[in-house]
Amino acid sequence: MMSLTIGEKIAALRKAKNITQTQLAEYLFLVPQTISKWEVGNGTPDVTLLPRIADFFGVSMDELFGRSPMDRAVDLVLRYSVLRDDVSFREAMDCLDSQLQTIDRQLENSIGDTAELERDKIRLESNKMHLLLQQGWESGQRALDLAEKLAQKTGEMPFRLQRVQLHTMLGKNRQIRLECEKNFRESPCADTLLLYFEALCDLGYDEELLKMQETEEAVIALMTPPSSDNAALWQRCLLAALKIEEIEYVEKHRETVLDYGQDFDKFSLLWELTKFYKARNLTEKYTVTREMVLSLMPRVKLEPYIKEATEQALQQL
Repeated sequence: MMSLTIGEKIAALRKAKNITQTQLAEYLFLVPQTISKWEVGNGTPDVTLLPRIADFFGVSMDELFGRSPMDRAVDLVLRYSVLRDDVSFREAMDCLDSQLQTIDRQLENSIGDTAELERDKIRLESNKMHLLLQQGWESGQRALDLAEKLAQKTGEMPFRLQRVQLHTMLGKNRQIRLECEKNFRESPCADTLLLYFEALCDLGYDEELLKMQETEEAVIALMTPPSSDNAALWQRCLLAALKIEEIEYVEKHRETVLDYGQDFDKFSLLWELTKFYKARNLTEKYTVTREMVLSLMPRVKLEPYIKEATEQALQQL
């Protein structure tokens, strides 16, 4: 359907409200012929008159220009695509959510054309998905920039691990894997191997990781004998083994982490084991590991909301 010109919109609003050209002209301190010219396309209102015209008809500026709520929502999403700032994201998301709620109420109360409302809902949800994907990518890239900066500035392992995780999250898979492998081959030590293991875990190369642990001399040398220096490496291997259900490997080596690992590494492993045993109805093992997780929680530094979510999840298991 062709959109109306501003003059045609004024004419439509005027006729719908039974207002004469003379009355509108008098309100705007103009002559009726000016209104007539607008309506037939021989001129347009001065931009300073538009808010007054909208107020006179009791409509928004969007309505005056024939701009639908859907058009506004889409334009706000496009604006975020350009500006990529938090304010633009929030305005676009609020607009989308508001329109979706309106459509849901209309559908619940059988107001309007159901098929048309469903099409509008799909379009709005599609734009919401697009907005969230953009925001996720943008936030991930910002986080990666910070991780790069902090890893370089401090050299601390948590930042270096987060850097690897963010690279894989953002789809830079080949780049980070090759980098981690190169660093380990050139300088084999516990730190470079841990980062290489992390990249392999994040990318789903769990079988390759376990094969390295069992066959590569440089890896075996770093992980033998088990100690506090290599417990984090064992923890990564055990998590990989759990993902591919190599339970014999897990049962064989889990005590290495429990004996030598730091509290957080123990907690992470036991948490995954608890879920694993529960899903397979291994009741006795589930009960034991669940109690171990609960006993470790007070000693593990977790953010309050993560701690609360974990406690709730344990209650539901």
